[in-house]
Amino acid sequence: MLIDSHAHVQMRQFAADRDQVLAAAFADGVGRLIVPGVDVETSRDALALAARYASRVFAAVGTHPHDASTLTPEALAEQRTLAGTPAVVAIGEIGLDFYRDLSPRDVQHEALIAQLGLARELNLPVILHNRDSHAELVATLRAYGQGVRGVFHCFIGDVAMARDALDLGYLLSFAGPVTFPKNTELAEVAAWAPAERILVETDSPYLAPPPYRGKRNEPRHVALVAARIAALRGISPAELAEQTTRNATQLFHLPALASAEGSPPHASV
Repeated sequence: MLIDSHAHVQMRQFAADRDQVLAAAFADGVGRLIVPGVDVETSRDALALAARYASRVFAAVGTHPHDASTLTPEALAEQRTLAGTPAVVAIGEIGLDFYRDLSPRDVQHEALIAQLGLARELNLPVILHNRDSHAELVATLRAYGQGVRGVFHCFIGDVAMARDALDLGYLLSFAGPVTFPKNTELAEVAAWAPAERILVETDSPYLAPPPYRGKRNEPRHVALVAARIAALRGISPAELAEQTTRNATQLFHLPALASAEGSPPHASV
């Protein structure tokens, strides 16, 4: 079994065939998914999806740095309420993005600090976005992230950047980019990182691995990410799946999967 630790399947890109996409993932060995929000609305949608697929889909609630300007005191209060639901296993997707700068950098910083505080208050891990903002993100975590655990999602960087995250106690999650032939530094990280500190994800609908690159990504493609990492580490895909499933289960405090849930479930009504 694999856990796709980051899949935005509540997004509009899956509006026409969401149930079929999830059924295909479960049939192909994806046991569970973590569905993060990027603002209050998508966090609500993630929670609704988790309710429909109880015990197989879990939600994270958060405001992405692109949407940091929307994190009003009222929005943060609603996130706190949503995060009290048992199906919510993390605060995310949160972080910094100085590549697109869709929200002012100071606003991104304030939103990140507020949500780190929320994670600490609720004893939930965080799912971190980090793009062209590594030094600033690490400094913020050192200053404001005491007592908070979590994962650098869709990690893209070199060994030095990975060490920064690991030294802070965070996990590294690898997505489609680890399968791209030119990403040799990322491949080095995936081969080197401690086994107990890695996760796999798709970041659906984005960053599909070959042979689907340029198309909509889906949770079932997490098997391609896992196979690539297993090859880099010189282990079997089954060993990689077992390790990353254990890591995700521990980080997100997921309940044990009942044996009856081994077959593809139907959406709850």
